[in-house]
Amino acid sequence: MIARGILFKLCYQLRGHRWNGWPLDYWLSLALVLAAGLALLRVIPGHRVTACAAAAGFLVLWGLLFWARRSQYVVFLAEDSPDNPGTPAPLRPSDKIKLRATGRFEVEGKEHAFTELLAYFRTFATREHAAMAIVPPSRFLLLGTWPQREVGMWYIFIQPDQILSLTPGTLYFGRHPRTALRVVYQQEGKPRTAYLSFDTPADRRRVWADLQQDAAMKT
Repeated sequence: MIARGILFKLCYQLRGHRWNGWPLDYWLSLALVLAAGLALLRVIPGHRVTACAAAAGFLVLWGLLFWARRSQYVVFLAEDSPDNPGTPAPLRPSDKIKLRATGRFEVEGKEHAFTELLAYFRTFATREHAAMAIVPPSRFLLLGTWPQREVGMWYIFIQPDQILSLTPGTLYFGRHPRTALRVVYQQEGKPRTAYLSFDTPADRRRVWADLQQDAAMKT
């Protein structure tokens, strides 16, 4: 799972960072196609062996990118016998719990999918839940930069009556596993999935218990 988490994180970085307006995974794909073509033209050594290797690399790259994107670039393993978070105790509107959030974010009428953004979880007096995250400026492999138009604050909002299911587990994004919670909720007539990962099991219990209060009211 750690290896897959590392690969998925690499895919996320290649897709998100851009050079000259195009994602880095496009440039890598182009390099592989050019290598195959130049090998067949005998401009670079290896001829068919190099061409086949480049073509195989292209197929593996796009297969991995497709797999990672469908999984929201994370590996989530649900717990076989999860502990109950305890008696649901609603968070106060002033409470903020630090976590990392994955899912469909929105701001000012725009939507975008992000993975493992540093965020704070809050529940307002109306029982609306929010993960308030920030996309920071970043660079990858020296050339790639995150698009400036996406840098800034983004939000996931979940109304109390939208929660469909809560599943505790472990999330892999990169090398280090994190205790996590998968939240499935209904929005605009379709189910959406958000992943919340935590620094400590205690933080997960607090958020889980808070969300469970609303989920329990629907049953």
